[in-house]
Amino acid sequence: MMDMLKNPPYLLLLSILMMLGFNGCSNTPETSKDKVADETKNSLDSKIMVESISDWIVLFDSQTHSNMDAWTGFNQEAIPGKWEIIDGLLTVSKQGDAVDKNTGFGQSIVTKELFDNFELEVHYRMSPGANSGIMYHVIQASNYKDDYETGPEYQLLDNKLAPSESLPHRQVASLYDMYPPQTSPYLPAGQWNVAGIRVLDNEVEHWLNEKLVLQYNLKSDDFLERKIESKWYDDSDWAMAGIGHISLQDHGDKVEFKRIAIRPIK
Repeated sequence: MMDMLKNPPYLLLLSILMMLGFNGCSNTPETSKDKVADETKNSLDSKIMVESISDWIVLFDSQTHSNMDAWTGFNQEAIPGKWEIIDGLLTVSKQGDAVDKNTGFGQSIVTKELFDNFELEVHYRMSPGANSGIMYHVIQASNYKDDYETGPEYQLLDNKLAPSESLPHRQVASLYDMYPPQTSPYLPAGQWNVAGIRVLDNEVEHWLNEKLVLQYNLKSDDFLERKIESKWYDDSDWAMAGIGHISLQDHGDKVEFKRIAIRPIK
């Protein structure tokens, strides 16, 4: 062995092997997993083209459209009492403004209009530990008690302090209880985030702070298999409508909204 190492060709070979990671056994499983995760994060490309669009419909804007004319309460005409406009911001459960404060699960508000294919933009700010959600394709009818019985939910959450949710598929920007985001560029409680949802036929994209974080297909085998393992396993109408209202959830925590706008995709 020593004679081989004295031979320059073998020294050259050894150098090459070291450069190529011959000692790769030092790579831990965690390192490999991190590499796979990074590759997965970088693999996301927008599948939904929005060049062919109508103009934005402003559903709420703190500067130009500071009213709730575009909204009603779920299954009712009146706006539920815990929804208010405070200092120009659409605010829910104002007293649930700390981790140890919660006003109790309340009634959602929904858009008066129905949307099928669309791009939605929501500027929101969470209080510490807050939980809420954005739902789409929500159906209003007397046989539905809540919006989540029919509408898939883009989770809004203060990941760091929320006491109720810790699983990846229940974190901010997830499709709640179904798919985790592949990356999570969220800003903590007290800072403004921008949530985005794009829907074209059955293809759906979740965006957060201008980053594509999740893609899924509402009719794929994978989606249906995950549904069987989720909270929605016995909700036959969940995620089936293909058209419906946009909904904002009152989970009992204070959440503020600065701008909400939508543009249908033709």
